[in-house]
Amino acid sequence: MKKRRVVVLDTNCLVQSISQRSNYYPVWKSFIAANQKPPTFATSETIKTSIMKNFTHIKTLLVALLVNVVSESMAQTNIRPYECWNEIAFVSLSGHQPANYVRKDNNWEILYILRTPHTIEELNSMGIQCNQSQLMLLEMGGLIKKEGKKWQTQIPILDEDQTNHLRKYSKEVANKIYTTTKKDFKQFMNRISAMGFENNTASLIFSYLLDGRMWTKLVLFEDINNHLTWSGCYWVLYDARKGVSLGTNAYGKRNMIVTYGVSSEIVPSHKAMKECAYEIEKYGKINNQELVQQLLPYGIVDTDGNLTVPVIKKDNNPLKEAVSILMDKISAGLKESVAPIRNLYGINSDNLTTVILYHEVMWDLIDLLIEKENLKIPEILKDENAEKSLLKHVAFYIEGGLMN
Repeated sequence: MKKRRVVVLDTNCLVQSISQRSNYYPVWKSFIAANQKPPTFATSETIKTSIMKNFTHIKTLLVALLVNVVSESMAQTNIRPYECWNEIAFVSLSGHQPANYVRKDNNWEILYILRTPHTIEELNSMGIQCNQSQLMLLEMGGLIKKEGKKWQTQIPILDEDQTNHLRKYSKEVANKIYTTTKKDFKQFMNRISAMGFENNTASLIFSYLLDGRMWTKLVLFEDINNHLTWSGCYWVLYDARKGVSLGTNAYGKRNMIVTYGVSSEIVPSHKAMKECAYEIEKYGKINNQELVQQLLPYGIVDTDGNLTVPVIKKDNNPLKEAVSILMDKISAGLKESVAPIRNLYGINSDNLTTVILYHEVMWDLIDLLIEKENLKIPEILKDENAEKSLLKHVAFYIEGGLMN
Protein backbone atom coordinates (compact mmCIF):
# COMPACT_ATOMS: atom_id res chain seq x y z
CA MET A 1 0.00 0.00 0.00
CA LYS A 2 1.30 3.43 -0.92
CA LYS A 3 2.47 5.47 2.10
CA ARG A 4 0.68 8.78 2.65
CA ARG A 5 1.70 11.72 4.88
CA VAL A 6 -1.26 13.42 6.59
CA VAL A 7 -0.77 16.57 8.67
CA VAL A 8 -3.53 17.01 11.27
CA LEU A 9 -2.45 19.99 13.40
CA ASP A 10 -2.64 22.82 10.91
CA THR A 11 -6.19 22.84 9.54
CA ASN A 12 -5.06 24.42 6.28
CA CYS A 13 -2.57 21.56 5.75
CA LEU A 14 -5.32 19.11 6.62
CA VAL A 15 -7.64 20.63 4.07
CA GLN A 16 -4.98 20.80 1.37
CA SER A 17 -4.08 17.13 1.80
CA ILE A 18 -7.52 16.21 0.42
CA SER A 19 -7.42 15.83 -3.35
CA GLN A 20 -9.65 18.08 -5.40
CA ARG A 21 -10.73 14.91 -7.20
CA SER A 22 -12.60 13.94 -4.00
CA ASN A 23 -16.38 14.21 -3.77
CA TYR A 24 -15.76 16.33 -0.65
CA TYR A 25 -14.20 19.21 -2.60
CA PRO A 26 -17.19 21.56 -1.99
CA VAL A 27 -16.99 20.88 1.77
CA TRP A 28 -13.37 21.88 2.25
CA LYS A 29 -13.66 24.72 -0.25
CA SER A 30 -16.39 26.34 1.84
CA PHE A 31 -14.34 25.68 4.97
CA ILE A 32 -11.37 27.57 3.56
CA ALA A 33 -13.66 30.46 2.65
CA ALA A 34 -14.87 30.63 6.24
CA ASN A 35 -11.34 30.35 7.71
CA GLN A 36 -9.07 32.65 5.78
CA LYS A 37 -6.33 32.52 8.43
CA PRO A 38 -5.22 29.28 10.06
CA PRO A 39 -5.03 29.02 13.85
CA THR A 40 -1.69 30.12 15.27
CA PHE A 41 -1.43 27.18 17.70
CA ALA A 42 0.65 29.38 20.02
CA THR A 43 -0.63 27.63 23.15
CA SER A 44 -2.53 24.51 24.04
CA GLU A 45 -5.50 26.72 25.02
CA THR A 46 -5.48 28.26 21.52
CA ILE A 47 -5.48 24.81 19.97
CA LYS A 48 -8.34 23.68 22.21
CA THR A 49 -10.42 26.78 21.46
CA SER A 50 -9.79 26.51 17.71
CA ILE A 51 -10.66 22.81 17.61
CA MET A 52 -13.85 23.28 19.66
CA LYS A 53 -14.95 26.23 17.53
CA ASN A 54 -14.47 24.33 14.26
CA PHE A 55 -15.18 20.84 15.58
CA THR A 56 -18.03 20.12 13.14
CA HIS A 57 -15.98 21.20 10.14
CA ILE A 58 -12.92 19.28 11.29
CA LYS A 59 -14.95 16.16 11.96
CA THR A 60 -16.44 16.34 8.46
CA LEU A 61 -13.01 16.87 6.94
CA LEU A 62 -11.45 13.99 8.86
CA VAL A 63 -14.19 11.65 7.69
CA ALA A 64 -13.75 12.93 4.14
CA LEU A 65 -10.00 12.46 4.32
CA LEU A 66 -10.26 8.94 5.70
CA VAL A 67 -12.74 7.91 3.00
CA ASN A 68 -10.54 9.46 0.34
CA VAL A 69 -7.33 7.84 1.60
CA VAL A 70 -8.89 4.40 2.00
CA SER A 71 -10.66 4.46 -1.36
CA GLU A 72 -7.56 5.71 -3.21
CA SER A 73 -5.35 3.16 -1.48
CA MET A 74 -7.71 0.41 -2.62
CA ALA A 75 -8.10 1.86 -6.09
CA GLN A 76 -4.51 2.69 -6.90
CA THR A 77 -3.27 -0.75 -7.78
CA ASN A 78 0.32 -0.35 -8.87
CA ILE A 79 -0.02 -1.39 -12.50
CA ARG A 80 3.23 -1.31 -14.44
CA PRO A 81 2.88 0.67 -17.71
CA TYR A 82 2.25 -1.43 -20.81
CA GLU A 83 5.38 -0.06 -22.51
CA CYS A 84 7.53 -1.75 -19.86
CA TRP A 85 6.20 -5.21 -20.72
CA ASN A 86 7.12 -7.49 -23.63
CA GLU A 87 4.20 -8.09 -25.99
CA ILE A 88 4.47 -11.04 -28.37
CA ALA A 89 2.11 -11.77 -31.24
CA PHE A 90 1.94 -14.91 -33.39
CA VAL A 91 -0.92 -13.73 -35.56
CA SER A 92 -2.45 -13.47 -38.99
CA LEU A 93 -4.30 -10.18 -39.47
CA SER A 94 -7.56 -9.26 -41.17
CA GLY A 95 -7.75 -5.87 -39.45
CA HIS A 96 -6.51 -4.52 -36.13
CA GLN A 97 -3.78 -6.42 -34.32
CA PRO A 98 -4.28 -7.18 -30.62
CA ALA A 99 -1.95 -4.42 -29.43
CA ASN A 100 -4.14 -1.82 -31.14
CA TYR A 101 -6.91 -2.63 -28.67
CA VAL A 102 -4.61 -2.81 -25.66
CA ARG A 103 -3.00 0.60 -26.18
CA LYS A 104 -6.27 2.54 -26.27
CA ASP A 105 -7.51 4.47 -23.22
CA ASN A 106 -6.95 2.47 -20.00
CA ASN A 107 -7.48 -0.92 -21.64
CA TRP A 108 -4.17 -2.27 -20.37
CA GLU A 109 -5.18 -1.57 -16.76
CA ILE A 110 -8.49 -3.34 -17.39
CA LEU A 111 -6.78 -6.40 -18.89
CA TYR A 112 -4.26 -6.58 -16.08
CA ILE A 113 -6.87 -6.41 -13.32
CA LEU A 114 -9.14 -8.87 -15.12
CA ARG A 115 -6.59 -11.63 -14.73
CA THR A 116 -8.93 -12.22 -11.79
CA PRO A 117 -12.62 -12.15 -12.83
CA HIS A 118 -14.54 -9.00 -11.86
CA THR A 119 -17.85 -7.32 -12.60
CA ILE A 120 -17.88 -3.86 -14.15
CA GLU A 121 -19.08 -2.49 -10.81
CA GLU A 122 -16.11 -4.06 -9.05
CA LEU A 123 -13.71 -2.58 -11.60
CA ASN A 124 -15.12 0.90 -11.12
CA SER A 125 -15.04 0.57 -7.33
CA MET A 126 -11.33 -0.31 -7.61
CA GLY A 127 -10.67 2.90 -9.51
CA ILE A 128 -10.45 1.18 -12.92
CA GLN A 129 -12.93 3.32 -14.80
CA CYS A 130 -14.65 1.57 -17.70
CA ASN A 131 -18.03 1.16 -19.36
CA GLN A 132 -19.97 -1.57 -21.15
CA SER A 133 -18.98 -0.35 -24.63
CA GLN A 134 -15.30 -0.49 -23.72
CA LEU A 135 -15.61 -4.04 -22.40
CA MET A 136 -17.59 -5.14 -25.46
CA LEU A 137 -14.84 -3.80 -27.75
CA LEU A 138 -12.20 -5.75 -25.83
CA GLU A 139 -14.42 -8.83 -26.08
CA MET A 140 -14.78 -8.38 -29.86
CA GLY A 141 -11.00 -8.02 -30.00
CA GLY A 142 -10.62 -11.45 -28.39
CA LEU A 143 -8.97 -10.10 -25.24
CA ILE A 144 -11.63 -10.63 -22.56
CA LYS A 145 -14.64 -12.87 -22.03
CA LYS A 146 -17.76 -12.59 -19.91
CA GLU A 147 -19.03 -15.46 -17.80
CA GLY A 148 -22.13 -14.66 -15.80
CA LYS A 149 -21.67 -11.09 -14.61
CA LYS A 150 -17.88 -11.23 -14.46
CA TRP A 151 -15.30 -10.45 -17.10
CA GLN A 152 -11.91 -12.15 -17.37
CA THR A 153 -8.80 -11.60 -19.48
CA GLN A 154 -8.30 -14.24 -22.17
CA ILE A 155 -4.65 -13.53 -23.00
CA PRO A 156 -1.79 -14.82 -20.85
CA ILE A 157 -0.12 -12.02 -18.86
CA LEU A 158 2.87 -13.39 -16.93
CA ASP A 159 4.23 -11.32 -14.06
CA GLU A 160 7.91 -11.11 -13.11
CA ASP A 161 8.03 -14.38 -11.17
CA GLN A 162 6.05 -16.25 -13.82
CA THR A 163 8.21 -14.88 -16.64
CA ASN A 164 11.40 -15.86 -14.82
CA HIS A 165 10.00 -19.31 -14.14
CA LEU A 166 8.98 -19.74 -17.78
CA ARG A 167 12.47 -18.88 -19.00
CA LYS A 168 14.14 -21.12 -16.47
CA TYR A 169 11.86 -23.96 -17.52
CA SER A 170 12.40 -23.28 -21.24
CA LYS A 171 16.16 -23.59 -20.76
CA GLU A 172 15.67 -26.99 -19.16
CA VAL A 173 13.47 -28.07 -22.07
CA ALA A 174 15.94 -26.70 -24.64
CA ASN A 175 18.83 -28.56 -23.02
CA LYS A 176 16.90 -31.83 -23.19
CA ILE A 177 16.02 -31.20 -26.83
CA TYR A 178 19.59 -30.27 -27.69
CA THR A 179 20.85 -33.50 -26.14
CA THR A 180 18.69 -35.50 -28.56
CA THR A 181 19.33 -33.28 -31.60
CA LYS A 182 23.01 -32.36 -31.33
CA LYS A 183 24.08 -34.69 -34.14
CA ASP A 184 21.17 -33.60 -36.32
CA PHE A 185 22.02 -29.92 -35.93
CA LYS A 186 25.61 -30.71 -36.80
CA GLN A 187 24.50 -32.55 -39.92
CA PHE A 188 22.26 -29.65 -40.92
CA MET A 189 25.09 -27.15 -40.52
CA ASN A 190 27.49 -29.36 -42.48
CA ARG A 191 25.07 -29.62 -45.38
CA ILE A 192 24.71 -25.83 -45.51
CA SER A 193 28.50 -25.54 -45.67
CA ALA A 194 28.62 -28.19 -48.41
CA MET A 195 26.26 -26.02 -50.48
CA GLY A 196 28.85 -23.23 -50.23
CA PHE A 197 26.81 -21.04 -47.89
CA GLU A 198 28.48 -21.37 -44.50
CA ASN A 199 27.91 -17.66 -43.82
CA ASN A 200 24.15 -18.25 -44.19
CA THR A 201 24.03 -20.94 -41.51
CA ALA A 202 22.49 -18.78 -38.76
CA SER A 203 19.87 -17.39 -41.14
CA LEU A 204 18.84 -20.85 -42.38
CA ILE A 205 18.76 -22.36 -38.88
CA PHE A 206 16.59 -19.55 -37.61
CA SER A 207 14.33 -18.46 -40.48
CA TYR A 208 14.11 -21.73 -42.43
CA LEU A 209 13.94 -24.17 -39.51
CA LEU A 210 13.13 -22.61 -36.13
CA ASP A 211 11.02 -19.63 -37.20
CA GLY A 212 9.78 -21.23 -40.41
CA ARG A 213 9.17 -24.91 -40.99
CA MET A 214 8.81 -25.66 -37.26
CA TRP A 215 5.53 -23.76 -37.09
CA THR A 216 3.96 -26.12 -39.63
CA LYS A 217 4.84 -29.00 -37.31
CA LEU A 218 3.49 -27.30 -34.20
CA VAL A 219 0.45 -25.13 -34.89
CA LEU A 220 -0.76 -22.66 -37.48
CA PHE A 221 -2.56 -19.38 -36.81
CA GLU A 222 -6.05 -20.75 -37.31
CA ASP A 223 -5.33 -23.73 -35.01
CA ILE A 224 -5.24 -21.45 -31.96
CA ASN A 225 -7.87 -18.68 -31.90
CA ASN A 226 -9.92 -16.87 -34.51
CA HIS A 227 -11.17 -13.40 -33.64
CA LEU A 228 -12.80 -10.52 -35.48
CA THR A 229 -9.59 -8.93 -36.79
CA TRP A 230 -6.88 -11.49 -36.04
CA SER A 231 -6.19 -15.15 -35.60
CA GLY A 232 -3.38 -16.82 -33.71
CA CYS A 233 -2.21 -15.93 -30.24
CA TYR A 234 -1.00 -12.94 -28.31
CA TRP A 235 0.61 -12.84 -24.88
CA VAL A 236 2.49 -10.47 -22.60
CA LEU A 237 5.62 -11.18 -20.54
CA TYR A 238 7.10 -9.05 -17.79
CA ASP A 239 10.14 -8.05 -19.85
CA ALA A 240 12.01 -8.83 -23.05
CA ARG A 241 14.68 -11.51 -23.29
CA LYS A 242 18.28 -10.44 -23.25
CA GLY A 243 20.73 -11.66 -25.86
CA VAL A 244 20.25 -12.58 -29.51
CA SER A 245 17.00 -11.34 -31.05
CA LEU A 246 16.09 -12.20 -34.63
CA GLY A 247 13.06 -12.01 -36.89
CA THR A 248 11.94 -13.21 -40.31
CA ASN A 249 10.46 -11.25 -43.21
CA ALA A 250 8.92 -13.13 -46.15
CA TYR A 251 8.21 -11.63 -49.57
CA GLY A 252 6.11 -12.71 -52.53
CA LYS A 253 4.45 -16.03 -51.81
CA ARG A 254 6.66 -16.37 -48.72
CA ASN A 255 9.45 -17.59 -51.01
CA MET A 256 12.00 -14.77 -50.70
CA ILE A 257 13.15 -14.81 -47.09
CA VAL A 258 15.26 -12.33 -45.10
CA THR A 259 16.40 -12.75 -41.50
CA TYR A 260 16.76 -9.50 -39.59
CA GLY A 261 18.28 -8.57 -36.24
CA VAL A 262 18.75 -5.14 -34.67
CA SER A 263 16.89 -3.59 -37.61
CA SER A 264 14.37 -4.93 -40.11
CA GLU A 265 15.25 -2.12 -42.53
CA ILE A 266 18.23 -3.88 -44.06
CA VAL A 267 16.73 -4.42 -47.53
CA PRO A 268 16.73 -1.84 -50.35
CA SER A 269 12.94 -1.61 -49.96
CA HIS A 270 10.10 -4.01 -49.28
CA LYS A 271 8.73 -3.23 -52.75
CA ALA A 272 12.04 -4.23 -54.36
CA MET A 273 12.09 -7.51 -52.42
CA LYS A 274 8.53 -8.32 -53.51
CA GLU A 275 9.48 -7.67 -57.13
CA CYS A 276 12.56 -9.83 -56.67
CA ALA A 277 10.43 -12.71 -55.38
CA TYR A 278 8.02 -12.33 -58.29
CA GLU A 279 10.74 -12.34 -60.96
CA ILE A 280 12.57 -15.35 -59.50
CA GLU A 281 9.33 -17.31 -59.29
CA LYS A 282 8.39 -16.47 -62.88
CA TYR A 283 11.75 -16.53 -64.67
CA GLY A 284 14.23 -18.20 -62.31
CA LYS A 285 16.27 -14.99 -62.37
CA ILE A 286 15.73 -11.24 -62.44
CA ASN A 287 15.25 -9.88 -65.94
CA ASN A 288 14.37 -6.36 -64.88
CA GLN A 289 17.74 -4.59 -65.23
CA GLU A 290 16.61 -1.63 -63.18
CA LEU A 291 15.82 -4.02 -60.32
CA VAL A 292 19.17 -5.79 -60.80
CA GLN A 293 20.98 -2.48 -60.39
CA GLN A 294 18.96 -1.74 -57.28
CA LEU A 295 19.82 -5.11 -55.70
CA LEU A 296 23.49 -5.36 -56.73
CA PRO A 297 24.87 -3.27 -53.83
CA TYR A 298 23.18 -5.69 -51.41
CA GLY A 299 25.05 -8.70 -52.77
CA ILE A 300 22.00 -10.89 -53.38
CA VAL A 301 22.25 -10.95 -57.20
CA ASP A 302 25.02 -10.87 -59.81
CA THR A 303 25.14 -8.61 -62.84
CA ASP A 304 23.11 -11.13 -64.88
CA GLY A 305 20.27 -11.15 -62.34
CA ASN A 306 21.04 -14.57 -60.86
CA LEU A 307 20.61 -15.00 -57.12
CA THR A 308 23.81 -15.32 -55.11
CA VAL A 309 22.00 -16.57 -52.00
CA PRO A 310 20.85 -20.14 -51.17
CA VAL A 311 18.04 -21.40 -53.39
CA ILE A 312 16.16 -24.27 -51.77
CA LYS A 313 14.55 -26.43 -54.44
CA LYS A 314 11.22 -28.08 -53.87
CA ASP A 315 12.16 -31.46 -55.33
CA ASN A 316 15.92 -31.57 -54.88
CA ASN A 317 16.54 -30.20 -51.40
CA PRO A 318 19.76 -31.30 -49.68
CA LEU A 319 18.49 -29.85 -46.40
CA LYS A 320 15.09 -31.54 -46.41
CA GLU A 321 16.03 -34.73 -44.53
CA ALA A 322 17.97 -32.96 -41.77
CA VAL A 323 15.19 -30.38 -41.32
CA SER A 324 12.53 -33.08 -41.17
CA ILE A 325 14.40 -35.00 -38.45
CA LEU A 326 14.94 -31.85 -36.39
CA MET A 327 11.28 -30.84 -36.70
CA ASP A 328 10.11 -34.24 -35.42
CA LYS A 329 12.49 -34.29 -32.45
CA ILE A 330 11.93 -30.68 -31.39
CA SER A 331 8.14 -30.97 -31.55
CA ALA A 332 8.20 -34.24 -29.58
CA GLY A 333 10.32 -32.61 -26.87
CA LEU A 334 7.95 -29.65 -26.66
CA LYS A 335 4.72 -31.59 -26.53
CA GLU A 336 5.84 -33.65 -23.56
CA SER A 337 6.77 -30.44 -21.73
CA VAL A 338 3.59 -28.42 -22.20
CA ALA A 339 1.26 -29.72 -19.46
CA PRO A 340 3.18 -28.46 -16.40
CA ILE A 341 3.17 -24.81 -17.45
CA ARG A 342 -0.33 -24.87 -18.91
CA ASN A 343 -1.71 -25.83 -15.52
CA LEU A 344 0.64 -23.53 -13.61
CA TYR A 345 -0.25 -20.40 -15.60
CA GLY A 346 -3.91 -21.28 -16.22
CA ILE A 347 -3.55 -21.11 -20.01
CA ASN A 348 -6.68 -22.37 -21.73
CA SER A 349 -5.25 -24.61 -24.47
CA ASP A 350 -2.33 -26.90 -25.30
CA ASN A 351 -1.79 -25.15 -28.64
CA LEU A 352 -1.43 -21.73 -27.04
CA THR A 353 0.89 -23.11 -24.36
CA THR A 354 2.99 -24.83 -27.03
CA VAL A 355 3.47 -21.55 -28.91
CA ILE A 356 4.43 -19.64 -25.74
CA LEU A 357 6.90 -22.31 -24.63
CA TYR A 358 8.42 -22.78 -28.09
CA HIS A 359 8.91 -19.04 -28.51
CA GLU A 360 11.30 -19.21 -25.54
CA VAL A 361 12.85 -22.59 -26.38
CA MET A 362 13.89 -21.56 -29.89
CA TRP A 363 16.00 -18.71 -28.47
CA ASP A 364 17.54 -21.09 -25.95
CA LEU A 365 18.42 -23.45 -28.81
CA ILE A 366 20.10 -20.59 -30.68
CA ASP A 367 22.10 -19.76 -27.53
CA LEU A 368 23.14 -23.41 -27.20
CA LEU A 369 24.23 -23.56 -30.85
CA ILE A 370 26.30 -20.40 -30.39
CA GLU A 371 27.90 -21.85 -27.28
CA LYS A 372 28.28 -25.51 -28.25
CA GLU A 373 28.52 -25.47 -32.04
CA ASN A 374 30.23 -22.13 -32.58
CA LEU A 375 27.31 -20.78 -34.60
CA LYS A 376 28.28 -17.39 -35.99
CA ILE A 377 25.72 -14.57 -36.03
CA PRO A 378 26.31 -12.41 -39.16
CA GLU A 379 27.45 -8.87 -38.52
CA ILE A 380 24.43 -7.38 -40.30
CA LEU A 381 22.18 -8.92 -37.63
CA LYS A 382 24.15 -7.29 -34.82
CA ASP A 383 25.14 -3.91 -36.24
CA GLU A 384 22.65 -1.64 -38.03
CA ASN A 385 25.61 0.18 -39.61
CA ALA A 386 27.09 -2.98 -41.14
CA GLU A 387 27.88 -3.06 -44.87
CA LYS A 388 24.65 -3.48 -46.83
CA SER A 389 26.35 -6.02 -49.11
CA LEU A 390 26.18 -8.44 -46.15
CA LEU A 391 22.46 -8.86 -46.81
CA LYS A 392 23.47 -11.89 -48.88
CA HIS A 393 24.36 -13.69 -45.62
CA VAL A 394 20.81 -13.46 -44.27
CA ALA A 395 18.66 -14.02 -47.36
CA PHE A 396 17.51 -17.14 -49.20
CA TYR A 397 14.88 -18.26 -51.70
CA ILE A 398 12.66 -21.30 -51.22
CA GLU A 399 10.61 -22.74 -54.08
CA GLY A 400 6.95 -23.13 -53.22
CA GLY A 401 7.15 -20.92 -50.14
CA LEU A 402 8.43 -21.28 -46.61
CA MET A 403 5.32 -22.97 -45.19
CA ASN A 404 4.66 -25.43 -48.05
